[in-house]
Amino acid sequence: MSASRRAAILRYWAAGVLLVGVLAAEIVYVLASGDADASDALAGGRMYQHNLQVMGGKAAVLFDGFDRWFASLWHGRPLAYTLAVLTVIAAATLYIASRLCEPVTPRR
Repeated sequence: MSASRRAAILRYWAAGVLLVGVLAAEIVYVLASGDADASDALAGGRMYQHNLQVMGGKAAVLFDGFDRWFASLWHGRPLAYTLAVLTVIAAATLYIASRLCEPVTPRR
């Protein structure tokens, strides 16, 4: 298979990934509910934060906040944004790979 054919195939894959990913993100965005989780209200409480800091220190509070933020990316409308960003990254990677596969033509 020639290099220009490989580059064309990678460009088609990049376009396909972008199309499917954006459609999936749009479907998730439309169908997602905006309900807040009950555990988020508990974790935001001052007593919970205090007890967590007493047991694990400031690092435990920071890691708990990071863990809750990261977990929130995979539910509801933030999942649509996460899908969109990951789709753009994957499509851009495929497109860059296609540009690297193109044959180099000498300049005159």
